[in-house]
Amino acid sequence: MRGTKKAKKITLIVGVLIVTTMLFTACSKVDPSIDAAAEETFATWEEVLRGGADKTVTIFMWGGNESINQYMDGYVSEALKANYGITLRRVPMNPPEYLSKLLNDKRGNNSKGTADLLWINGENFRTAKDAGLIWGPFTDLLPNLNRYYEQDASDLNIDTGIPIEGYEAIWGRAQLVFTYDSKLVPDPPRNFEELLHWARENPGRFTYPKLPDDFAGSAFIRTAFYELTGERDVFQTELTKEEFDEIAKPVVDYFKELNKYSWRQGKAYPAGQAQLDELFKNGEVSFTMGFEVGKTSGMVLKGIYPETVRTYVFDTGTIGNSHYLAIPYNAPNKAAALIAIDFLESPEAQIEKYKPEVWGDVPAFDLKKVDVSVKEKLEDIQGGEASMDMELLFQKRLPEMQVQYIDWIETLWIEKIAGK
Repeated sequence: MRGTKKAKKITLIVGVLIVTTMLFTACSKVDPSIDAAAEETFATWEEVLRGGADKTVTIFMWGGNESINQYMDGYVSEALKANYGITLRRVPMNPPEYLSKLLNDKRGNNSKGTADLLWINGENFRTAKDAGLIWGPFTDLLPNLNRYYEQDASDLNIDTGIPIEGYEAIWGRAQLVFTYDSKLVPDPPRNFEELLHWARENPGRFTYPKLPDDFAGSAFIRTAFYELTGERDVFQTELTKEEFDEIAKPVVDYFKELNKYSWRQGKAYPAGQAQLDELFKNGEVSFTMGFEVGKTSGMVLKGIYPETVRTYVFDTGTIGNSHYLAIPYNAPNKAAALIAIDFLESPEAQIEKYKPEVWGDVPAFDLKKVDVSVKEKLEDIQGGEASMDMELLFQKRLPEMQVQYIDWIETLWIEKIAGK
């Protein structure tokens, strides 16, 4: 039995490595030169409006959060239809899947794809940009982005160390937050050292989503690097693999120890945030986590979580980052995609998704550039006791690492932490 489990684990690791190797091998073979379909340009916003009206926009995006899905299928879809005659078609698809699809299109010289929009960031943006899978630059065309957003903001220009250069448009800002029931855990751990102590005292009551499948799980491990290594700025600099592996040793030791007291002794992990939320809701674990800072308040308002549930971050901070929208190089309806992006960046759409009962995603616009009425709406949104104070949250915001380290950490977790 033990040999079978080991064989399965080895098979999984080999499979992940093969898929990763194939993807990046394909990237190296792709000619990123722009083809005829990708050369499509628009001189003015009026030209975009004329070309995009009454079209269908298909967006490939992660579908693991039902609140986000409802926001897109309801509010966004209805507004695009009413204002522009645009039909929104949401297709649940994780980035590795749609990147593989686009790579196949590129290699087959397919100038007309099936997607018009991608929800993207980080290493996926790097892969897409380097392989010529996305169209641009296009951000100079967007009225809302250029009117309401701070153009010099770091995350409007750099995505996890990758120059954006107009190839993706910011959609929102997020930060890893933890959710717990204050009735059952009146004094939650405030850092990773306290978490390990708490786990020893409460075996089987803590876990996190597995890597590399889930972004929150990966961010949880990355957050640990800041506290457990005592380093901060180094993760925004260039390190060799050998230097990184040396720095990572206390992190590996910590999580191997944490495994002993985790859910299923660290031999299994929730497949994603949705499964972890379900374990939390059913009382199997005492914590869940995610990047939607207002999601927990929404769950309380809907009666899914009890009123004693709260959110918090460690005193030592948690990873914060931004997420974006991009247009595939062979998108059939680029003008309509631009209209959809501009609407999603509008103050109205940003405010709507900030509501805890809707999504709880933090707006990306600059408060100094929006109207007083927008500020008032923002202030009127009451997250309830389950929500954190935004000022305190951002005080505890840790910078995202360079994308290379995200890759290395996920490989490190597979090889040295998972199931150990």
